[in-house]
Amino acid sequence: MHPSLDESPAPTAPVPGPPLIGPAYRPTLDSTTATTFPYHRAARVDLRPARWWTPLTTFGATALLYLAFLAPVAVVAVAYAVLVPYRPGLPTPSDDFSDPLNPLDWAIGLGLIALLLPAVVLGVRWGGRRRGTIHSVTGRFRWGLVGSAVPLVVPLYGVVTVGGFLLRPPADLATPAVTPALLLSLGCVLILGPLQCAAEEYAFRGLPQQMLGTWLRSPVWGIVLPVPFFVVGHGYDGVGQIGIAAFALCTGFLVWKTGGLEPAVLVHVANNLFLFLLAPFSASSMEQGAIEPLVLLVDLGLLGSATVVLTVWFSRREGLRLREPFCGRVPAAGAGSSPGHSGTP
Repeated sequence: MHPSLDESPAPTAPVPGPPLIGPAYRPTLDSTTATTFPYHRAARVDLRPARWWTPLTTFGATALLYLAFLAPVAVVAVAYAVLVPYRPGLPTPSDDFSDPLNPLDWAIGLGLIALLLPAVVLGVRWGGRRRGTIHSVTGRFRWGLVGSAVPLVVPLYGVVTVGGFLLRPPADLATPAVTPALLLSLGCVLILGPLQCAAEEYAFRGLPQQMLGTWLRSPVWGIVLPVPFFVVGHGYDGVGQIGIAAFALCTGFLVWKTGGLEPAVLVHVANNLFLFLLAPFSASSMEQGAIEPLVLLVDLGLLGSATVVLTVWFSRREGLRLREPFCGRVPAAGAGSSPGHSGTP
């Protein structure tokens, strides 16, 4: 097995490059001071010793919480549907929830997925895990890391996505009128869009990696096995689903490599947000279906570039080898300090 897949990678000299940004944590094998762990093995060093059923408890808690969050939404939806015939002026969603100028379509489509975010975070906690370990091996969401990575990812996606839209405009391209509905739609995109992206990363990357990592040492299982579940949630043809699968693999790798969900969430937000903001200019842009091979090649090139750039940049930033993950640290028993996580940013 490659040493980078072990729970405690051996120390190595930093990769030559620009100075590290901030103090970097270097994994150690000194058992008298600390135990190191990659992201997918976080449950092994949590509040209680991991049992074979711990992942099932966590998944069950997450599922029940999601259903609990959906219940009041369903009640409101039913009440609204009953009221609509008596109030003809009330706005209603489109039949397939794909109208980019209908704020209700955005609110429902993005909001229902966004509810997965609190469900996963609370489900992991209520399943017996330490608070914050679902975010990263540092036990928190690393906003500093996101801020540092934004200039690497967002301009790349902006140039390619907007440039492709202008070079090959859709057949139904039209400039929408500035109406309250348009402004509300854009508001839903800007508020709920990032939450929807984060929810999918937590549910399809973070949770499966740490569940499977409780049983299996290799991170490969947690990266690969959830891919089909992510793919079936999209309605593209075979060509389009190749892109979805590649996206799941790349973001899964980034989660393991960086020791947390933040870079994967950033890539997901950059990918979706530009597409969502351009959607009002093309009524058919939100419909999932056939994808041209050329579009797939552009998407794969963009995704691959973002993944490579983030991997190289993060490795140089933290003094890691390219296939070496950023690890958390828990003080060993008797080391004189309470369990915790160490790392930057």
